[in-house]
Amino acid sequence: MAATVAPRIPVTIVTGFLGAGKTSLVNHLLTAPHGLRVAVLVNDFGAVNIDVELIARRDGEIVSLENGCICCSLADGLLAAAVRVLRLPQPPDRIVIETSGVSDPFEVARTFADPELQPYAPLDGVVTVVDAELGPTLAGAEAALARRQIAASDIVLLNKTDLIDDAGRLRARDWVGASAPRARLLETVRAAAPVELLMDIGGDALDLAGDAAGTGPECHAHPHDAPPFDSAVYESEAPISYARLRNALAAMPATVFRAKGLLYVAEKPDHRLILQATGRRAELTVGEPWGDAPRRSCLVFIGSRGGVDAGRLAALFDG
Repeated sequence: MAATVAPRIPVTIVTGFLGAGKTSLVNHLLTAPHGLRVAVLVNDFGAVNIDVELIARRDGEIVSLENGCICCSLADGLLAAAVRVLRLPQPPDRIVIETSGVSDPFEVARTFADPELQPYAPLDGVVTVVDAELGPTLAGAEAALARRQIAASDIVLLNKTDLIDDAGRLRARDWVGASAPRARLLETVRAAAPVELLMDIGGDALDLAGDAAGTGPECHAHPHDAPPFDSAVYESEAPISYARLRNALAAMPATVFRAKGLLYVAEKPDHRLILQATGRRAELTVGEPWGDAPRRSCLVFIGSRGGVDAGRLAALFDG
């Protein structure tokens, strides 16, 4: 690798529980006028709302933007994606990795503790995004995982603070502080944190990977255990009405924590509508025109183990 890659491109891990606002942060990092060439490694291009005007070109698993940033798919694995970015003719200034909402950041850190990779992609730090309203309400295995994500952090973005009052803000800060008393805490709306505060953090992949095997209060949530979550996919080529969509979202069981995806809506048939739902909150935004692409709804649901009934969810959305 030494002969084909530029040396030392710092890596930042973005973690956080389902619906906290990690994708909002990714969009912010890709489009903010910071002057850095940032490569963001994500699980799904579709979740990243990149305006078509910003895209310079697409090359397989990589989307290059006009501002020099790139977005790279993790479809073939984290290590493969990282090496692919490192070997680009014009490598980026920074690499940012968006983990899934049910992943353990310590596991990701272990990848960058590899002595073969560390000289070229050292881990600079971990940024954990927390839903200021819903985070402190988590319980059981969900709370254990969220606290473990916070415990890994160098910086915590206490996000969606526009949805809570002063008492809720204090409760959220106390909840975060119990797991990461030394982490820098930033309050944000739509994860719009100053980019300069998220870079050059100065973390250590070896220290973080070692912490994963420690004896702290969350170590019972072992990263090799099966995650306590289930998921389901809903797909349909029939348009859904606004009224049916509202009723379906209102009737979703509390065991479904997260729903996101594209919708083919009867009242706006020419455009993709993007749904982001967390708990009892839902946001619907207008995306790109369908053009010649098949018009269809595709949603992903994530919830507690045994709490995501694909048939019941399909019945809600099919009416």
